Amino acid sequence: MNMIKSDGFKEETAPAEVSSECSGKKTLTVAIEGIDGSGKSVQFALLRSRLEAAGFRVGVLDFPCYDSFFGRQIGEFLSGSGNVSAADVDVRSMSLWYAMDRVGAYEHFDAGEYDIVLLNRSTMANAAYQGSRVQLDAVKRGEDPQAALEEFIGWLFKLEFEILNIPRPDIFFVFDVPVNISRKNVAKKGKRDYVGGNKADVYEKDDLLLKTVRKGYHTCAEMFDGVHIINCTDGKGAMRPREEISDELASILAPALKELSGKTGN
Repeated sequence: MNMIKSDGFKEETAPAEVSSECSGKKTLTVAIEGIDGSGKSVQFALLRSRLEAAGFRVGVLDFPCYDSFFGRQIGEFLSGSGNVSAADVDVRSMSLWYAMDRVGAYEHFDAGEYDIVLLNRSTMANAAYQGSRVQLDAVKRGEDPQAALEEFIGWLFKLEFEILNIPRPDIFFVFDVPVNISRKNVAKKGKRDYVGGNKADVYEKDDLLLKTVRKGYHTCAEMFDGVHIINCTDGKGAMRPREEISDELASILAPALKELSGKTGN
């Protein structure tokens, strides 16, 4: 049986599957992930509000950082407005742009000032989106797309976390929706500066790419600990209520937050 605490987070009789890396650390890092149109921004805002209401100091990073040197170039690639499109840049080179955007962001960000850091996309998004192209290229060459994807994900995680020393999130939430629901939700988005209006970006326009991105996220969940796939649809073609999804996140986070509260005195 779950118990509801006054701060809105449930205590579970069995501990949630939380990465062991959060043990002994003052700051808990949580990454919000998922294909376009999965409701990430809404859940990011709800989780931030919920954590702050519970008394935690919450820092946020939103990737790509479109106002940074690397982020501006990524935005140009994604919009297709320049001479080179994201679809034309080779996979590992494109991955480096995203990785260096994170390196630059952390140079000006002190995670130690916060109890919890929320990331709106992280290394896993890089793995899933660029991993999509890895899968499609493997099929063209007559190779095993799953094997190619897993090799690429391993390479990328080593690059970002071991070579570039980008902090690794303790918990990943992957918001999962079918591609047809994704496309409907993307069509409802408002103006976004990096594409210069309401149009979809290079990745959002491609159904096959989005299907393989989704496969990339599920593969990451199979390869690594601390990854939680959140089913955001009700099985009837509609999105689950946002409050219901938010409650699910709170339930999963409760054990880690209880441990964190003991360390921070909240």
